[in-house]
Amino acid sequence: MMRSNTLTDSVDEYKDLDSSSLLPDGWQMFVHPQGSIYFSDGRIVVDQDIRNPGLLSVVLHSALDIGINDWEEDLEVQMHVGNSGDCTNFALYINHTHCIAAHKYENADSHAFSVMDPATLNRRRRLYWNYLWAHSAHIPCPVRAVPDACDALAWFYADNLISGAQCVVPFSKDECEELLRRIKEFESPCYDKSPAKVAFLAWLLREICSFRDAEMYGQLPRKELGQRLRNKFTRPKVALPAATALPFVHLIMNVVFFGIPYSYMRLVKQSFEYRGRLAGMQANWEKYIGRLVREYSDFLLISTVLLSATVGLLSVPNISRFVELAALVSAFSSLGSIIVGVFAIWQHQAKYRAIDSFTYMRNVQHNMLGFHGHAMLLSLPPVLLVHDTAGRVVVGVILVIFLSILGTVIAALYTLTRIWSYGHSDSWFTRFRRLLGRSFSSWRCGSKRSCIA
Repeated sequence: MMRSNTLTDSVDEYKDLDSSSLLPDGWQMFVHPQGSIYFSDGRIVVDQDIRNPGLLSVVLHSALDIGINDWEEDLEVQMHVGNSGDCTNFALYINHTHCIAAHKYENADSHAFSVMDPATLNRRRRLYWNYLWAHSAHIPCPVRAVPDACDALAWFYADNLISGAQCVVPFSKDECEELLRRIKEFESPCYDKSPAKVAFLAWLLREICSFRDAEMYGQLPRKELGQRLRNKFTRPKVALPAATALPFVHLIMNVVFFGIPYSYMRLVKQSFEYRGRLAGMQANWEKYIGRLVREYSDFLLISTVLLSATVGLLSVPNISRFVELAALVSAFSSLGSIIVGVFAIWQHQAKYRAIDSFTYMRNVQHNMLGFHGHAMLLSLPPVLLVHDTAGRVVVGVILVIFLSILGTVIAALYTLTRIWSYGHSDSWFTRFRRLLGRSFSSWRCGSKRSCIA
């Protein structure tokens, strides 16, 4: 009991302490909008808790080792103490004047900035904006942040309009409009000292620099850059069966599967297309899943109705053996379509996550028959439905033949019966039509008399 009271008293005493009083002289603690804290003395930035005297000593000794007092320019350095606790294993030099950062002092000063090529400058700025995204509370928003962001978004918006479906910029047209509206709102005076504004713009500019680096920004002439973009949209080679098996696969797809798998091959390839945005790829995947589920649901309904009709046909007594076999084939085809359709719906309808789509794509491309085999699997419900219909057609053809033979026999018997007696020369159809005509005339006359009366 005494131990619990002592612990409570210690906690209360700690709560009563002002956290700023624990900071070393000249250091300040800052809070990122996300909630994390970091420390700075104006030139050194540390993400670790320098209220620990041992850690602070390591940081200060490391700062002396890199000659921080001899710098000609007023740069900032971010330090990180390693797990061993006796030295820093990371240092990032930040130049707020030119909005660049580097892991060496000589790569971040003004002289280095003056001779940087566009590609290197873009990479150094990406490091800077990445740093500022995580440390946005201790400095005001850089002057060039808003103009650079607006310029990039204006081009992204234009590229969406110009390139259409082949646009690869990281933001869609609607996203560009939303981002530009948000940046315009930041012009309000209430955001002048907002760490959230700095963090948002730093995140946006980091993504812009990352995209430009991936697209070899500032590295290729116009012709070579255009060729690179055209090569990007060349359809990738799909997984194919072995050359010896490919003719047999095509034969099966065309004869046994009635050519249906080809439409599913196109559908699968369209869902795998990458146009520069993972969000677009995810949208294609969701559209693909939705279409499969809808189609399988329709096939399931049709198969259920046909199966019921086939079972009803099998319940008819004294049907021929051939008709019975055809009906059984039709019933099993409907049942197979139902089983495959239900299982396919169950497997596909909840798989909307990105990891599901990439796993699916990988397995499709690496199975034994590649896209061809997967397309045949996807086409099983409609193919089995066609086989069901084919069996039903066989039964129908047999019935038509039976009725034709029956009608021919009856006509022959009737003709042979009437040939020995004298009758009217008109055919039965002509006589039937005349009878209908006389009946209609009598009805009209009766109607007129009723009206006159």
